[in-house]
Amino acid sequence: MQCYHCGREVQGTTHTQKSYRVDYYLLHTGYTQWEYFLNPKPDTPPLRYLKLIQPIDIFTCVQCYGRAEIRQLLDDDFSGRRSLLAGSAGEQKIRELNFKG
Repeated sequence: MQCYHCGREVQGTTHTQKSYRVDYYLLHTGYTQWEYFLNPKPDTPPLRYLKLIQPIDIFTCVQCYGRAEIRQLLDDDFSGRRSLLAGSAGEQKIRELNFKG
């Protein structure tokens, strides 16, 4: 497993008797498309949501997650404001990570 942002290898969570150490955060994201769900209540508009059509896991090491700009990218992707995978650079990086993994 590698950090999507810096490429560092990440380790699993380490547990001790009194604490634990997290080395990465996982964002379950991917390619989406807008879908509509018809609301059964009369005179209400359909509900719009993002349907996940190709799931991809994004690993972020704790050092990168500590950076405000990285957290903003992850939050934007999670909320649907802007895809982390948008553009050729993100798509190329995903292809590389999938090939290595």
